[in-house]
Amino acid sequence: MGSYCEIRFDDLHVLSAKSAVPDIYVSLFQESDLRCPKNPKSANDEEIEEEHVYAVRRAVMLQRFDILGITADAARRAFEDWHRGEIEVMAEWANDGESWARDELKALRRLSFEAWSARVPQALRDQFDSKKKRSGDAIEEKMLDRDDGWLFFKASDIRLTVRALLDACHDIKEVTLDISDLVGGGYINQNTSICDEARRPSAMTRPVLEPTIILGEGSSDVRVLKLSLGVLHPHLKDFFSFFDHKELSVDGGASYLVKFLQAFAAARISSRIVALFDNDTAGGEAYNRAKALPLPSNIKVLRLPDIELAKSYPSVGAQGTHFVDVNGRAASIELYLGRQNLTRSDGELTPVRWGGRSDKAGAYQGEIEGKADVVNRFCEGLRRLRTTGEAQAALPELVEIWQLIFETMKTYG
Repeated sequence: MGSYCEIRFDDLHVLSAKSAVPDIYVSLFQESDLRCPKNPKSANDEEIEEEHVYAVRRAVMLQRFDILGITADAARRAFEDWHRGEIEVMAEWANDGESWARDELKALRRLSFEAWSARVPQALRDQFDSKKKRSGDAIEEKMLDRDDGWLFFKASDIRLTVRALLDACHDIKEVTLDISDLVGGGYINQNTSICDEARRPSAMTRPVLEPTIILGEGSSDVRVLKLSLGVLHPHLKDFFSFFDHKELSVDGGASYLVKFLQAFAAARISSRIVALFDNDTAGGEAYNRAKALPLPSNIKVLRLPDIELAKSYPSVGAQGTHFVDVNGRAASIELYLGRQNLTRSDGELTPVRWGGRSDKAGAYQGEIEGKADVVNRFCEGLRRLRTTGEAQAALPELVEIWQLIFETMKTYG
């Protein structure tokens, strides 16, 4: 019979594959999802077969779908494309005098996306019930047809179908990938980290496993974003990679970021890319230049969001120290590292110091004093954050940045 891996919603079967774990399954999980008890015992204290199960909460899986571009809207469009195609095919058969096609055509025309969604939870529960497959309800019978059924409608990417199924199952608590049978059957070594192995930079990575690449203006931006993802959204850390300026001494700055985007677009790079410009004068100018480029749809251009903290922030210039709105003029990544990390030993916020004026932007460029000190305090503070909730409360401005990125990821769908 062979050995299988399986994706389930709680205890409901969704997908299975024989002898190996498809990349498209792995693309939904990361190694930290593994729930693998060591040497489990039975009631008689005898060793039983080990479980190797990757498990995530439903809300986490929906968020992962979103950042992969497998959105609710994309899943609905996939259903509607399939539905339209099925109606066309059945209409041709019906016109040729096939009575069974006329019956299916009537049922299809009654099967809206909403009607399909409403039937999904029960259909998943009944999919192996032979009595239900002869119920006399044409839609129910076709949804339970495993060979050519309507429950697992055909889409260009099976993840669109899984997304639509999960959206329809509101009561599901978790989504799992069970590879226990493959491990027990010797197809996978029990010590193999399948998600890490599939995503190794040296692996023959297929597009379905490629993470979204985050670009910033410089190494500090990238370092902050990488570290913050690990504490704010650890369940998403394997779904992003970060442009490393330091490894090969790559130049940084807003203008260079625009040049990188031009180069990636000209090279027809197919990876999903998100470029993030600072919310200061120089960043704003570069951001506007980047937005004007004819970039392909896989490259998204963002600017750090305006934040409440920056609306009244201490700044130092020729006229002395004043509290002003520095959004758009001096809000580099350091201003997003939490009030506690911007506060000096004297209890005052580290000020922004005004520099030269940009005639093109009609505004002065500001820069926070002691950038390195702010970043160092941020890095030290991360070690004291014990939970994700604690991190999100301590770093609300970084939460806003990641929320902006996640919302943008949905547009890939």
